[in-house]
Amino acid sequence: MSTIASTNGRFFVITDCVPQVKAAAKAAAAGGTLAGLTTATVAEITFPEGAFADVPACGTRQAGPTAWFATFNGGVREGCVYAIDLTTGQVSTENANRAAAWTRFVLAAAA
Repeated sequence: MSTIASTNGRFFVITDCVPQVKAAAKAAAAGGTLAGLTTATVAEITFPEGAFADVPACGTRQAGPTAWFATFNGGVREGCVYAIDLTTGQVSTENANRAAAWTRFVLAAAA
């Protein structure tokens, strides 16, 4: 399982493409927990320049590497899951039924 650490070491990305329903298990297997983010911590998700250059993006509608995470500002809207564009830091919600079939990276918090 390949991982890329954020510049401050607080977060890491598992670069195996997985459906959202398996993201927490991947985070645990890598020695962390599925990340919970707030408006403040989104700014901490920065990676070394070119860190994703050789990592193929998962098949999604969004450009750039995008990762699943657990909560945003302490909650998840009913029927939705969260994803973050690791290049821009933009957070989005996805309908859980559709998102469960999509594959993306996993954003985890270091244990």
